[in-house]
Amino acid sequence: MAGYFGTDHQQALQRRTHEKRHWIAATPGIYNAGRFMGVDDPDRLPWSALETMLGRDGLLGLRMISPQQAVRCFPRLEAMGCRIDTWDILTGEPHDAGGQAQAIIARGMPSGIAMRLPLTNAKSADTRSVQQFLAAHGLAPFPGTMLADRPPRAMTIVLGDDRGRIAATGHTYFPHNTHSLFCDHAWLGLVAVAEPWRGKGLGRLINALLVDCAFSELGARYVYEMVAPSNQVSRRMAEGCGLRHAADLRCGVAMPAGTAMFTR
Repeated sequence: MAGYFGTDHQQALQRRTHEKRHWIAATPGIYNAGRFMGVDDPDRLPWSALETMLGRDGLLGLRMISPQQAVRCFPRLEAMGCRIDTWDILTGEPHDAGGQAQAIIARGMPSGIAMRLPLTNAKSADTRSVQQFLAAHGLAPFPGTMLADRPPRAMTIVLGDDRGRIAATGHTYFPHNTHSLFCDHAWLGLVAVAEPWRGKGLGRLINALLVDCAFSELGARYVYEMVAPSNQVSRRMAEGCGLRHAADLRCGVAMPAGTAMFTR
């Protein structure tokens, strides 16, 4: 079982994405966002396909698209009554992000913090606790099948404190299929830090662990993160691990105006 979690809408999107995972992997222009399916090359799909996804799913994700594609797509979606929530994309390679990540990891774990064993079961209590932790921190959770996936395809990293509580989480995987220019890019995300541990460098540490895992265990050639323009804390965390803003890439999620942001 896939271990879906969240609101009815979130679970429906996770279920559809899981059931269509083979189609997503085989279709040019489509990527697997885990929480939903999206488009990473709108030039490879008819506009009617984008309209169908938007109408069916209640949202449309456009990720790793060019500025020219964004100029063509975003106003057209806004004219259909959508709001576009955008994120900046930061990317890194082994020689920069990989080296900085290893230097951060070499400093060691803070006192009272240890890495938990990897998740292995999509519907286990440990997996459900991670999903609950993500939801409590404003992040739309992934289905359990993706959280419990293992290298070389994906990895969830969980840090716990000495009282058995989750202190921080993060996840990395390959969203883009073999037809995509970004098939060798690992995404880094689901980074959340429990309130008692904020301001102690734990976000940067788990980000560094994700970067290192993506390169050394998943075999990525590049990593990327998406950061809301106003989220300076997350930006500093990513930049502290050697990632840099990719001005030639755009990311946005179109949703009907008046609806809440899907995830932060």
